[in-house]
Amino acid sequence: MVPAVLGLLASFTTYDPFGSPIRFVGFANYLSVLRDPTFTAAARNIAVFTLVAVPLELGIGFALAYLLRGPMPGRELCRVLLLVPWLVSPIGGGVMWHFLFGSATGIPDYIAGWIGQTEVPSPLGDVRLALPTTVAIEVWRMAPLVGFLLLPGLTAIPRERWDLATLDGAPLMRRVTEVALPPLGPLLLAITMLLVGFALGTFDAVLILTGGGPGTATETPALYSYQAAFGANDWHRSGAAAWLVAAGVLAIGFIYLRLSQASRRA
Repeated sequence: MVPAVLGLLASFTTYDPFGSPIRFVGFANYLSVLRDPTFTAAARNIAVFTLVAVPLELGIGFALAYLLRGPMPGRELCRVLLLVPWLVSPIGGGVMWHFLFGSATGIPDYIAGWIGQTEVPSPLGDVRLALPTTVAIEVWRMAPLVGFLLLPGLTAIPRERWDLATLDGAPLMRRVTEVALPPLGPLLLAITMLLVGFALGTFDAVLILTGGGPGTATETPALYSYQAAFGANDWHRSGAAAWLVAAGVLAIGFIYLRLSQASRRA
């Protein structure tokens, strides 16, 4: 807690670790970040990233849990395997996917060669495909975790409720909305807020996959903060950007508390 408070105080000054004179500048560092076109692009990217990735993670994760809710051979092994993508560190996963999508060694080039086409550039280097590819990799990493977290809640629903819905002739979507979702509501809310918080702080995988490029196509606020500090030695701007990210995560936490309190009152 103390380092966080000191970092917040420093973001209102000209402090840097190299001993420059310290002056209070108020919100000047924050205004400088907010006026920077690169940060604007980063904020836009992370908004798109969050709005696309989180629903996909929830949908795919729920589908996995739904498929595994009943007795089946190897279900316990499948539950363990759901955690594998998440247990792989984002750095390790980024290195793996960077290799798989490499223009000379990756899957796209292999498929192109197999059908007799010329070399295919990596989607991570295409300004139109870099962000969608990054989103897809994040969904691959997080969706199985969502399935793992939802599976106990689904298996706890009495089998009689499923059987009754089936006997009533309820289609799949009705069974999901009337049998599965009501008891999972609080858990789904918590997981959603967790995923949004993770998405807003996206950094390490993007650093390895694209470095924020091409151009600013995959720049994120957290990566912007890192590059400002360790790339440009602009610690004032870095601290302000980091606290803007933290403010977003804190806002999500506040929204979660309000929604959870409202659901308990209801």
